Amino acid sequence: MIELLILVLLVLVIYLAVGKDVNRVARPRLRNVLRKYRKYLTRNVVTPGLIFGALALLMRDIVLSPFLVAVGAFLVYNRLKQAIAESQHITPRMVSQLVLAFRGAYQLEPAVFKCLLEAAKRVDEPLRSLVTTTSEIFFTTSSTQRAFDEFRKRTDDMLLHQFIYILEMSESASDVSTTESLDSFVARLRQYEELQRQVETGLASITGQTSFIQGLAIVIAFVIALLPGLRNVYTGSLLGRMGYMIIMAIITATTYYIDRQVLKLKEKTL
Repeated sequence: MIELLILVLLVLVIYLAVGKDVNRVARPRLRNVLRKYRKYLTRNVVTPGLIFGALALLMRDIVLSPFLVAVGAFLVYNRLKQAIAESQHITPRMVSQLVLAFRGAYQLEPAVFKCLLEAAKRVDEPLRSLVTTTSEIFFTTSSTQRAFDEFRKRTDDMLLHQFIYILEMSESASDVSTTESLDSFVARLRQYEELQRQVETGLASITGQTSFIQGLAIVIAFVIALLPGLRNVYTGSLLGRMGYMIIMAIITATTYYIDRQVLKLKEKTL
């Protein structure tokens, strides 16, 4: 209890000393950050921060409470980065939607960039902006080569590069040949989508095991925090605190490593 009062007093003293100045400077920046990242702050992202914040309050220790807050902040930051990366990832399903929308428009009016603009309305970000920008470059410069070159510079997605190749060839091919090429490409995209579903199913078991380990560790941590006898084992001495921090660090590092490997496997496969 004394340690908790010391921690509260320390925070209060720091706030009284610099709180107003920091608040005045940080508030506009904080609003900008929240506006930029609000859409990524899903339940999956913020849950670790809430859990470790609650653990920090329950432990009521001048050393372990800040440590738990730092662990929670690290996990939130890591999941936020993953959410941003996933939002920028173009999947075979998205490419398939684009190609099908383009094919439908192309059959009605075989004008490549006009059809691209129409197809862009049927897909989500970031693919929509990529396709829209490419079309706008063509309408601004009247150069198909420059538009396609800019497209390739903005993405390294193999499937999109194949799609652009078909569009380039459409300049010297008949409308029928272009439509047949698009149909063949759609068939390949469906195979990629099936592979994507298989990979996601296989990874679900790995992520499920990871989630179970994380859940078990959290339950144990809450039991320790709620039972005074167990909590005193870790908060009553420097050795106990070090042991608790090492255990939590190992658990956090292990789950972080597994999450990273799963993410890398997704990126390579999908």
